[in-house]
Amino acid sequence: MDNFISGIHNYCDRWCERCVYTDRCRVFAMEKEDRQVAANDPKWETSLEPIAKTLQEAIKLLDKMAREKGIDLTKTDPEFEKERAEQKTAVEKHPLTQKSMAYLDLSRQWLEQGLVKICMDKIFEEVELGIRTMQEGEREILLLRESLEVIRWYHHFIVVKSHRALMGKEGGYDKQLPEKERGYNGTAKITRIAIERSLRAWATLLGFFEEEESALFRIMAALQQVQAQLEQTFPDMDLFARPGFDQ
Repeated sequence: MDNFISGIHNYCDRWCERCVYTDRCRVFAMEKEDRQVAANDPKWETSLEPIAKTLQEAIKLLDKMAREKGIDLTKTDPEFEKERAEQKTAVEKHPLTQKSMAYLDLSRQWLEQGLVKICMDKIFEEVELGIRTMQEGEREILLLRESLEVIRWYHHFIVVKSHRALMGKEGGYDKQLPEKERGYNGTAKITRIAIERSLRAWATLLGFFEEEESALFRIMAALQQVQAQLEQTFPDMDLFARPGFDQ
């Protein structure tokens, strides 16, 4: 019997390097095997074999779930396809999707200016000139680097997970379950966590860029709008206990 936590990978932020549950995650174990093979085979990462292996595992899992629910995956249902298309259209037009995309655009535009790197270079220079102590420089560099990593990791993640949560709710696949067991609430929950961490990171950057105060406030306001819309759309997300993390 393995020690894996069932479904833990469905409601995490996929930041394995910072996760304390990697030894209990089946997906991480599978990817670890691939990394070990890649270390011994330089052609592994550029071949189609890793993709094929992942796809095979996904097909097996999907087939198992379908059989458990009595679904025949070999049949197509025109009515289902129509409903699915309507759901996707509704999700694309949803305020949460629109607001999360607006945040992504604003954050990406600001990051593309490379101001954080310029600031770090300036700190290095001031340390060399003796304007700052080595300890001060290291502390500030770490704060800047950490904030940048968090923002970069989550700004696409927030869009993707918001979309996934909305698709789950629009699809109504979990409607027979109580709110605390509906998967879209778990997805919404990790989205909110990503938003909260991103807001703290932006607030940290605000302390380094007084001249960018207006732009950073706009970005943070946009992200707060995403959070408010998320909470309005998924009011019961806190009822969901994410496997491993909330149990």
